[in-house]
Order: sequence, then structure tokens, then C-alpha cells
Amino acid sequence: MDIGTADSTNWDLLLAGLNHLDIGFTVVDAQLRLVAANRRFQELLDYPDRLMVPGTSNAEGFRFLAERGEYGPGDVDEQVRMRMELGFKFLAHRFERVRPDGIILEVVGQPLPGGGMVTTYTDVTVPRQREQALRELSAQLEGKVQERTAQLAQREQELAQKAALLELVMNSVNQGISYVNKDLDLVMCNRRFGELMQLPPELARPGVNMRALAYHNARRGEYGPGDVEELVRQRVELARQCLPHRFERTRPADGVTLEVIGNPTQDGGMVTTYADITERRAAEQQVRELNASLEQRVQERTHALEEASLRLQRMQEELAHSSARATLSALIASVAHELSTPLGNGLMAATTCQDSSRRFHERMQGEALRKSELVGFVQEIRDGSMLVERNLFRAVELVGKLKQVAVDQVSEQRRRFDAGHTITEVLDTLRPSLRNKVQQLELRLESGVWMDSFPGALGQVLINLVNNAFLHAFDGLDRGTVGIVLRALPDQWIELQVEDDGVGMSPQVQARLLQPFFSTKIGQGGTGLGINIVDDLVRNALGGSLSVESREGHGSCFRMVLPRVAPAIAQVE
Repeated sequence: MDIGTADSTNWDLLLAGLNHLDIGFTVVDAQLRLVAANRRFQELLDYPDRLMVPGTSNAEGFRFLAERGEYGPGDVDEQVRMRMELGFKFLAHRFERVRPDGIILEVVGQPLPGGGMVTTYTDVTVPRQREQALRELSAQLEGKVQERTAQLAQREQELAQKAALLELVMNSVNQGISYVNKDLDLVMCNRRFGELMQLPPELARPGVNMRALAYHNARRGEYGPGDVEELVRQRVELARQCLPHRFERTRPADGVTLEVIGNPTQDGGMVTTYADITERRAAEQQVRELNASLEQRVQERTHALEEASLRLQRMQEELAHSSARATLSALIASVAHELSTPLGNGLMAATTCQDSSRRFHERMQGEALRKSELVGFVQEIRDGSMLVERNLFRAVELVGKLKQVAVDQVSEQRRRFDAGHTITEVLDTLRPSLRNKVQQLELRLESGVWMDSFPGALGQVLINLVNNAFLHAFDGLDRGTVGIVLRALPDQWIELQVEDDGVGMSPQVQARLLQPFFSTKIGQGGTGLGINIVDDLVRNALGGSLSVESREGHGSCFRMVLPRVAPAIAQVE
């Protein structure tokens, strides 16, 4: 519809419709005078009614806005002049203006063909805020992505370093190591694995299935005679069961003996180690052969030494049948080592006497003897006999001490005994095994402390606590002392302490100390049963109580309070 020819009714309808638009608009003529404007324009710019009257010059509107600060700081007249000058150019324009109240208006102007300008005003505050929020969110996300990317890159670098370190460590150990997953694929192995298993390079690498390794070993006779397919099937079927195992295999080709130890993993795989124990087995065989030959020579050369050896052997055999007295094995080994000196000296003296007798006999058969030769022979025999006698007495003394301790250990009977004397005897049998320790054993025993109790149980308690101290208390220390303290208490009680000045125990270790099979050195000489057995013997056999005091860096003290007379119901289990 042509506005110029429209009647007043149509014009009113047009204005009414424009007033319902969400976009403000204005129309000015060639002299920049208001021709029409809708209500939304007035709302957006907060115009007074006087400026909405048709015919009003844009100059008045510009001045109103400038005085209100819509154009920022500056001279109002200059601001009005500049905008009027730009308006008379009737240039198409599109821009956004942020009002002082924060509302963002998009202003779009188009010149009219007959002169004048139509301009629209749109409130774009919400879209722009959304766009700004999206830009800020995008920047935050980009920052987080970059941060996460950097973290992942650092993590990847750390993993690569750890993987390289793991590979270096694995290739540095003298054992072969392999890891097979649940599908029996070789995931990881070190260089030593291929060397010990004598595998070609194409089989000693990740990705190879165990079936291929089994075929290789079966064909070269590693599994013994039999059908190759059946041997491989048996090995693969056993591997699928994923059972822990430990065995030795001697290769038929070169006689190399490998110790193979496998442990399953939580994901269904298996970690296996391979160690060449050929030299160790050969050394053990040599020791067995040497022991056999030495025993034979001792039996041949002296009847007295044979009797001592048989007596000691019978004692060992009798003690071995008592599984509840495992501690006694350590005492026998200790005293056996101590016996080697007097027995060796006696053997050497007896051999010397035998050689002197042989030479003397040959001399008698050859020619007349001189008195000096007879005197010398008698002196040698007498000296040798005395040396044999002294060393045999020493051996008998050692065996006697061991016998007393052994009788106490295996008899499981109560008797009346001097506690200090019994403790000394037990420790005397234990000292040879502690001789190479840099730490010292110190006794502070009150004399005349008599007990009617179980000496075997008391000796086992003492041995376990002393061995425990030497095994655990001095890690990283080059000196130290284990003290044994015995004192009498009032009311027919005694106190026995085993204390050390070692590294002490943490509260966590003390909390689990009496638990069976708990040890900080499982696999390194500790069984996890020693202190548990001590506690059981102190309470049930000896009728006393056990307490432990320890601080890290300040040593430990095991304190037992025992009755002089053990309860009648107490028994050694």
C-alpha cells in the first residue's frame, strides 16, 4: 500500500499494527523531521511524549540523548551537530549501541527513495549476553581442554619414562621374566627370558601366543618323549587353569636346570620368572658328596669320633620326629657348627698318631731303633692322645649342654630348675649361630631364682624372642645389643625381659604383632609365627603374661611376668 495515497483509516491501522511490533522504528523526512515512530521505539529509548510528535526535528532527540549521556562524555552541542551532519548524508548504516543502563540496541537505517530515512531499533541484549556467555564458556572449555591435554601429555610422558625404566630394570636382572595374558598371548618379556629359554628372536617378543612357544619346546624335546600335538595340548590346557606353580626343569640338550615360578594376576594372566640354578644344584651335590666322603673318613679313622657322630645323629633323628619342637633344629645346627672345631682337632691329632705309628713300625722292621727315636715316638703319641682327649672332652661338654636343652624341649615335663642357669644353657647352645652377628648378646640374670615350671617352654620362648630380635631389630644398623634381664618379683613371681636398642616398631606393626603369619620379612627368614607361639607358650604353658613396648628409633622390649610355680593345668601344646 502506498502511504502517500492511503486514507486516514488505513494509516491508523498501519500505526496500530506497528505499535505491536517488538522492534522500534522511526521514519524521518528529508529535513530529518519525525514522520512516524511506534511505541516500542519510545520504550527502548525512554523518549518523552513531546519528542514523539510528528514534525519534531531529530536535533531535539539527539540533544535529549546527549544530555542523558547516551553518547558518552563530551560537548552536547558538538555531539548534536555531528549527528545532524551525518544524518543529512542519508547513508545506510547498521551498528550496536550500549545504553548506560546496559541495554544493547541494534540500530539499522535505510534511506528512502524520495528522501528521508527509516530506522529500526532492536533490543539484542539477551542474544548478546548469550553470545558473550557462550564465548566465555568456550574460552573456559578451551582452557580446560588445553589444561587436560597438557596433563595427558605429561601423564603420557611419565608413563613412557616409567615404561622405559621398567624395561631397563627387567633387562638388568639376571632372571627371565614373562607376562602372559588370559588369552595366553605374551604381553611382556625381558631379554634374559629369551636367553634362558633359548628362543629364536621371533618367539621371544610380545604378541607371540604360548601355543607357539609350546610347539617350539615340544619339538626340541623339552617336555620329554611323546606326541608333539598331545604334549602341546597338555601344556596349553594346564596354562589355561592359571594356577600358581613352582618347579625345576633340566634341559636334555645341555643339562641346564631352570627354576620356574609362576603367579597368577587379577586379570587372569600369569607372571613367570625363570632362573638358572645349574651352578647352585651342582654346588649342593658337591656338598652332599663332600659330606658323605667326610663322614666315611671320620668313621674309618677313629671309633670315638664315630660314636660321637652316631650319638649326635640319633639325637637329631629323635628331635626331628617332634614337629612341635621346630626350634630345636636351629639349636642342633648351631652346636653342630661349634662341634666341628674339637672334632676336627681330634681327627687331626688321631691321624697324626696313626702316621707316627706307621713310621715307627717301618723303622722297627728296618733296623735297630735309637733311644731318641723311641722317646720321640712316645712323646708324639702322648701329645696326640692328650690333644684327642681334650677335644673329645670339649665335644662331650657341648653335646651334654645340647642334650639337657633337648631333653627339656622334647620331654614337655615340668621340673624344678634354676631359671638363670637354664637360660644360660639355652643361650650357650644358641651363641654359635649368632657368632657372625655384629650385635652383642648381654645377660643380666639375678641368681638363685628357682622355678617349678616347664624349662622346655621357657627355652623355646627365649630362643624365639632372641632370634626375632636379631632378625628384625637392627635393619640398617651396624651395631646394637640384645639384653636378657631376669629378676625376682614379690609374691612368687619373676620378670623376664628380652630388650634391644634397635630400630623399634611402628604402631601399625605392633597392632598386628600377635596375628599368626604376620611378619615384615616373610620370605626373608620370617615365618610370622614366632611371636604368636611365644604368646601362646607364655599364657598357656607358663601361666604368665606378655607385653610389648616399642617406639620407632628407640628399640623394643618384650616383658614377661611368670609365676615361679606354673599352674597345674598348664601344658605345652
